Amino acid sequence: MKKCNVLVLSALVLCAAWLPAPAADDAPLVLGVLEIRGLDTLAASAFELSKAAGAPQPKELISMLLYGALGTLPGMGIPAEATVRAVAFQNGTDQGGLAVLLPVDNEGADYLSTLGQNGWKNESETPDGLLHYVAPDDAGLAWSEVYFLKRGATLVAAKTARDARLADAAKPGLPPILPVEGDVAIQIRPAALADAFGPQIAEQMDKAFKDPELPANAAAMGELYAQSYLAAARQTAEIVLGLGVADGHLNLHGRLAPAAGTTLAAWLDTLQAPGAATAAVALPEALAVETANAGNLDLLAPVYFRFLEKLMDTLPAEVLAPEKRQLYVEHEKACFAQLAGDVAFALLPPSKEFPLRFAEYVGLKDSAALRAKLTDTVQLANDMFQAMMAAETNAPLPLKVQFALAEPREYREIAVDKMVYSLELGSELAALWPPAIPSKFEIELAWVPGGVLAAVGGPALTESLVDRALDGGAAPLATWPAWQAAYPDPDRNLVDFSHLALFDLVRAYLGLVDANVGSAYAAYVPEGSGNLESCSYVMDGAMSRLRIPLADISAIAAKIQEVQAKAMAPSSGVDAESVEPAEAPAGDEPAPAAEEPAPAADPAPAVAE
Repeated sequence: MKKCNVLVLSALVLCAAWLPAPAADDAPLVLGVLEIRGLDTLAASAFELSKAAGAPQPKELISMLLYGALGTLPGMGIPAEATVRAVAFQNGTDQGGLAVLLPVDNEGADYLSTLGQNGWKNESETPDGLLHYVAPDDAGLAWSEVYFLKRGATLVAAKTARDARLADAAKPGLPPILPVEGDVAIQIRPAALADAFGPQIAEQMDKAFKDPELPANAAAMGELYAQSYLAAARQTAEIVLGLGVADGHLNLHGRLAPAAGTTLAAWLDTLQAPGAATAAVALPEALAVETANAGNLDLLAPVYFRFLEKLMDTLPAEVLAPEKRQLYVEHEKACFAQLAGDVAFALLPPSKEFPLRFAEYVGLKDSAALRAKLTDTVQLANDMFQAMMAAETNAPLPLKVQFALAEPREYREIAVDKMVYSLELGSELAALWPPAIPSKFEIELAWVPGGVLAAVGGPALTESLVDRALDGGAAPLATWPAWQAAYPDPDRNLVDFSHLALFDLVRAYLGLVDANVGSAYAAYVPEGSGNLESCSYVMDGAMSRLRIPLADISAIAAKIQEVQAKAMAPSSGVDAESVEPAEAPAGDEPAPAAEEPAPAADPAPAVAE
């Protein structure tokens, strides 16, 4: 656990560690914060997670490791439920500064006494409370010497006296608590990193792309991406992630907060709940569904198209002629201007006839206007793919990508276009191409009022989507039992909902493989659906949640143990049936025992016919 903490903290300062730094003042620029909300709380959660993963580690052992990383033992000066913080900041050196803010009893006297009992030596103390301690040779800690500043109920610890004083100066400007839930939280501040190290980061990235082995345009593209990353970083005040174990789930809670007055801030303010039309693609049998609102995309258009135009300029003329570039950009602008904000997609169970079954909805301001550009869209896509494959800078490819429009049709007075995406395989590649993987996909586009439905999976799928769109009343994802089970009391202002039946998805596609090659891979997938549910909402920035059931983690662990036991049985004589599965979390039923693999000739039942 101690090594994990060091690695996480090192990641926070990685961007700054190899760069010349600006001079630090009394209140240094804070780059990130790691927050542990009670060492005992974290130990308890780590125990629950390890138990779910099939390798339970006693809470007492985990607790000893956590306290040991701080040079002490449980009950020796650090309150069990108090928050420990590590702060990364700019200190005027190439390495950056790092300090730990320790919550202590008795103004740190008990903790420091414990250090002395463990062989630490107090080398000096200044009138303002700065102490210099040297660790014993066998301490096994990241720092061999530590400077402490006594600050009431907080002990500021750092590797150097200057870092301790800088961290003390930074302490009043830190938030009372990082704005996410969890037992441990981590924050990075992209805008601060960009402001401090922007020129150096751009220079380093530019050098990385100027490798003699790369094409001549790679440096220009690298510089463009470096500038784009820095521009995005300057728009972002903080990114925070909290992790915790509660209510039978591993919970991830994230926050992205924009810098004040930025385009990102203005755009996030326009996010809203997805419209009812997005429910059309939320088919009950879907393996994965997401419905979302993308806000007012007109706010992002200028930024996006500045990037796109510059990106086009980096392409060699033999890849895409200048006149074609301008046509492509203007076409993209016209299409982008029609986006109304609502989007949704669903991945459906595969079948032998349609290994990929997919549905998507995009809200539009004027469906007819966008449909009128479909022919140009297909032509420009063909031009770009063919130019890229024919470019002298690329090795000859054994295939050709081709887009084409087939005969349109109508269903319930809704225009339906068919776009055919095909791979024309060379003779050598065709001989190697798996017969179960099609080289041609037909995408139907149904231009419903206020949007377009895209479907891969045959006319019947398209027509079912159109029926749901026209008739209304389709159940939105937020009403699904699986989603409601994860979020019985959902946050307000939800702008994004998603559902992933992970086990069902993997089982379905492995079942398709089994049906074609005579294997039995689907039998290795745990029982159950393996539901992962997430959502996003707006609250002083963009917040997001993901909940992973501990029972599903246990099911994965048990299945791995079962497979390992069966693999050992022929050589070691171990009876696979006698191996106990991983212990499930308290309060949860253990995963059911997996059935024996089906005979090779039988397709997996999860595959739709």
